[in-house]
Amino acid sequence: MRLLGELARRGHQTTVITPKWQIDWPEETDYAGVRVLRVPPPGQSVWSEAFYAGRLRRILRRQRNRYDVALVSGLWHDAATTLKSARELRFPVVIQPERPGLKGDCHRQIEARGGRRIKSRCVSADEFIALSPLLQRELTAAGYARTRIRLLTLGVPLQLPTTMAQRDEARRSLASADPALVLPRHAKLAVFAGRLHMSERLETLLEAWKLLRCAQPAILWICGDGPDRDQVRRKIIESGLLDRVKLVGAFDDVEDLFRAADLAVFPSSDEGPGVGLLEAASFGLPVVAAATASNCDLLSQDEELRLVSKDDPAAWASVVTELLDDAERARQMGAAARRRIGESYSLVAMVDAYERLLSEVAALRLKGAT
Repeated sequence: MRLLGELARRGHQTTVITPKWQIDWPEETDYAGVRVLRVPPPGQSVWSEAFYAGRLRRILRRQRNRYDVALVSGLWHDAATTLKSARELRFPVVIQPERPGLKGDCHRQIEARGGRRIKSRCVSADEFIALSPLLQRELTAAGYARTRIRLLTLGVPLQLPTTMAQRDEARRSLASADPALVLPRHAKLAVFAGRLHMSERLETLLEAWKLLRCAQPAILWICGDGPDRDQVRRKIIESGLLDRVKLVGAFDDVEDLFRAADLAVFPSSDEGPGVGLLEAASFGLPVVAAATASNCDLLSQDEELRLVSKDDPAAWASVVTELLDDAERARQMGAAARRRIGESYSLVAMVDAYERLLSEVAALRLKGAT
């Protein structure tokens, strides 16, 4: 949404079509200048998928005079449906696969029911966006045209580095908003911000927290929501960690969360794009993350972040303890990561790249039509 909001601020008319995951969500709303249209989500049956596809096609047809190009997230039903409409309504389509790896889009097209049929449509898209070299390699190996794969870099806003006074103020602000977020004096705070799903390796993180040997009390805040929230809560209780680990809910704005923290942790083995990791680093916050190929591509190991095996709680405990006990080492690592964000992951540069690509695709299709 940050990308689309920036495009809207540059004067581009931007509309998002997305599933209506919660029954009380409105069917149409405005978010940061972006028009959002929601349709009932697809279920598990063939009929529900067909119903969802029909609704999506009708919206694309009704809105045809409002858009020049479609940007689709994922190589799945939404992409196939949009491409079918594109042939009829004559508009260009750019597809951005969501993630690489065994849980990623290319692998799903091989393993899941209907995946090969969906791929036969997806290959006809005008362009594909790869947000990591790993995803670029996977798309090429899967048979997508190399000449139509664009490697674009993620971008996040570069924040001012957090001073100790700002850290303390952020902690006071959070505590005043929610008494459950009051921290013990001199406590060290680590944060996880993401989806509450056990595939995020939260169990490994909780096991590591039982092994910490920090000189000062080490608190972990788990920020976010998801399908496994109750399971995570039970695991915290079973692990005897209620005094040191808290589920703090979802935050619309993570600035106070990251400014209040001493460390950010990302244990997920998912080969996703790593936006949360970059956001944390943009504040100068030291980061510990799972040693995945995608994370290795983002920042330099040891100098800009610490990478740890996703299934080794003892290693996680050791690295977290080291960084929470060595404030100067943590500060240096966070500062190096923040410099890298400014050099390589600028939000302005990312929006510029998307703007150029979408404008080029729309212009080429228009030229071809004439």
